[in-house]
Amino acid sequence: MDANAALTEIKGIGPKRAEALARLGLFTLNDLLRFAPREHYDLREAVPVSSLEHGEMAVVRITEIEPAKISYPIINGRRTAVVNVTLGDGTGRLRCTWFNQAYMLRSIPEFAQGYVYGRIDKSRGTVMVNALFCDCPPGILPVYHLTRGIGQGGIRACMRAAIKHSEGFADPLPEELRMRHGLCQTGYALCNIHFPSHPKELAAAKRRLAFDDALNFTLLLESLRKRQLGSKGISFDTEGAVDRFVSLLPFEPTAGQLAIMHEIARDMASKQPMNRLIQGDVGSGKTVLAVFAMYAAAENGYQSAFMAPTELLAMQHYEQLKRYFGEKVVRLTGSMKKAEQNEALDKIASGEALVAVGTHALIEGKVSFPRLGMVITDEQHRFGVRQRALLGGKSQSCDSVIMSATPIPRTLSLIMYGDLDVSRLTEMPADRRRIITRYVPPSKRLDMYRYIEREIKERGIQAYVVCPMIEDNDDVAFACSAESVYAELSSKLGVRTALIHGRMKAAERDRVMALFRAGGIELIVSTTVIEVGVDVPNACIMVVESADRFGLAQLHQLRGRVGRGDKQSYCFLLSESSSQSAAERIKVLVGNDDGFKIAEQDLMARGPGELLGHRQSGISGIASALLLADMDTLTEARSEALSLLTSSTPEAKKYVSHVLESYRRLLEEIAIN
Repeated sequence: MDANAALTEIKGIGPKRAEALARLGLFTLNDLLRFAPREHYDLREAVPVSSLEHGEMAVVRITEIEPAKISYPIINGRRTAVVNVTLGDGTGRLRCTWFNQAYMLRSIPEFAQGYVYGRIDKSRGTVMVNALFCDCPPGILPVYHLTRGIGQGGIRACMRAAIKHSEGFADPLPEELRMRHGLCQTGYALCNIHFPSHPKELAAAKRRLAFDDALNFTLLLESLRKRQLGSKGISFDTEGAVDRFVSLLPFEPTAGQLAIMHEIARDMASKQPMNRLIQGDVGSGKTVLAVFAMYAAAENGYQSAFMAPTELLAMQHYEQLKRYFGEKVVRLTGSMKKAEQNEALDKIASGEALVAVGTHALIEGKVSFPRLGMVITDEQHRFGVRQRALLGGKSQSCDSVIMSATPIPRTLSLIMYGDLDVSRLTEMPADRRRIITRYVPPSKRLDMYRYIEREIKERGIQAYVVCPMIEDNDDVAFACSAESVYAELSSKLGVRTALIHGRMKAAERDRVMALFRAGGIELIVSTTVIEVGVDVPNACIMVVESADRFGLAQLHQLRGRVGRGDKQSYCFLLSESSSQSAAERIKVLVGNDDGFKIAEQDLMARGPGELLGHRQSGISGIASALLLADMDTLTEARSEALSLLTSSTPEAKKYVSHVLESYRRLLEEIAIN
């Protein structure tokens, strides 16, 4: 079967499953095969009940079993079916429990035989949550990111069907290159990334797929860089611009801010288009650098476009930019009334507006800039290469500045941002107070929330509570969901509480956040949708539930949502995990507030996947397996890509042409300016 065949052509994948997979961005056989698991459960061998640890996934051999029972207690005001069965293996006994799954009675074996596997909860005895029965240990099981309409079992079934149809796929890498780097064949990798029989097979598969993605991604970025170097940009007159701009500021910029302003001024004066990424910790003052770039462009009579990932953030920037540009700045977002949008569009098209601030509405075809000279995108990882290109495409030669509060070590920056010049803002403004960070054990959780309630009432502050997922999930034990925490806190605490998450419509999320900013809501329970750019100076407490479910870099990002005013701020990290690694990671955050140092430690401890998160390049089908890699593999692949680009051998030229041709249409759409 062709790698680009539609999923519905695969036996076992009907329209409903294909629709669910499409919500994960999977449309073809190749998409599905390269949808890497987020983790694997090693269930090759049974674990004695006496050795089971809290929180682990384990398989247990059944040598004794009692009759199953079902009861219907009232839980949270509802009559709930609860199925229980007690079993053992000679070393101890455990209870298997299922809520609202009465059908499990039919699956429980009548006699002591076979195996059972699931997540272990030792908070109240030894319990296996949402257990499944099997005749033999299930081996190494892949665990995928899910969407509504399909569970782990469904995705695994789809993967097995896809692998059957992948036999005979040609390996695109030249054989000599593959052997030189000790890489397995692509067919072997695609099979063993999903269903390895041994950890060594999984490691080989991860290395091959990550190498492929890093190699191809680097080839594309270098192609874009080469195109940029060959293009002619605007040569702005920036003589004295830094001094004139600094004289307008109500504060003294840091040495780091001044240095980057001079870098921007130098780039803008060049004949080549500027393409600069500014990385800076949360609250380090990146926005003023973007304002300087727009100020310098305006002095030369050119327009600027400032694209933010949310309407709320666009509004924050709009209010700030009015201080510098007055009536020459306009806002353009999707929720504005038609008449307001048309007025903004007319001002942009006539050139009356020197600065346009907005969301994705700025990249729509009806927006016309007669003299666009500067493009600013806030929070690079929320857009990606393609979205930047669409905005840059509004002009043939405009400069661009990309801002990101995600601290990424230099080595990884070369791979993810190879088409950009990178500036790092490492020092914080003098008036920023250190956020006090504390680990809160489960036994003190309720006391902590009572303390927050008093602080809200007595000090008049506000607080965030962030959870790793929206709703309770049978596949994820011991992780608090936003819905369950909101239900708990809104009933127990006497403060105005609200809930926001990614499934809500953007307009509703923005409405809730605007109310929070205005003080109408005192405590907000959320998923990581509040991670980016929300600036509420009165928010002084950040609580992260199930903190072990987040990476250090992401926890640091969340912590940066508080401490933006003149009041002392706090970050409380909660976790039920008993693992040593989770405790050590939280300890790093408690004792360190330097985002770049935290990112370096995350990189060494967990590899680049944690820093990249689920954010991809913005190019479909590229860089998804980078999440699986170690830095050695990524560095090796980047070095090989640079060698291929300078090699004159037929094999090297053929492979580079193959990659660029595979993404030819994409490259035609992308014009980084």
